[in-house]
Amino acid sequence: MKRIALVLVVLSAAVVAAGYFAFPDEAAQYAGAAAGAGTRVWTNVEANPTPVAFALGTFLLTVVYHKARGKSLRESVEVAATRVTVVSAPPPTADGEASVVRRARARATRTQLMSDLVVLQNRHRKLPDEILQYEKEVCYAEQALDEAEAKLAQRQKVREAAAAKLDAARKEKAEADAEVVAIEVELKRLADVA
Repeated sequence: MKRIALVLVVLSAAVVAAGYFAFPDEAAQYAGAAAGAGTRVWTNVEANPTPVAFALGTFLLTVVYHKARGKSLRESVEVAATRVTVVSAPPPTADGEASVVRRARARATRTQLMSDLVVLQNRHRKLPDEILQYEKEVCYAEQALDEAEAKLAQRQKVREAAAAKLDAARKEKAEADAEVVAIEVELKRLADVA
């Protein structure tokens, strides 16, 4: 960890130096702004040093307290700086899943199952009415089909009767035409004889 921090400091210094040599005017401007901000902070601390002294004192007191309780210096500084208790994560179980994750997954599964159950129960409540409605529709459709088939049968009988009458009328007309021709031929023959 110390090596990583040292590498970060060296890299930061190298980037600042490269920026200074590449853009000296801008680097001087930023350095002046940072120096001005540092001067204002120091002036404020000199004007009222009590809050800063109190903060540093409580920080050192917290580090000393946790060091006295048996923590390492690193842990003591971490607790003093963050004011957060560092809790170690529970070890994973045999299947590689932490108990917290298993409980969260079980809660999510239970919530999803409850939601699905509510949806199914609501649907189940509506189904008897829908079934009754569809049964009525099927009955009405079957009744209309039966009526249509009866009308069709009746119309077919009417059509067959009309077709029979048409055939009889055509046959009668053909016979009448033949008789007319025969009578005309006979009349012509009689007229020629007389």
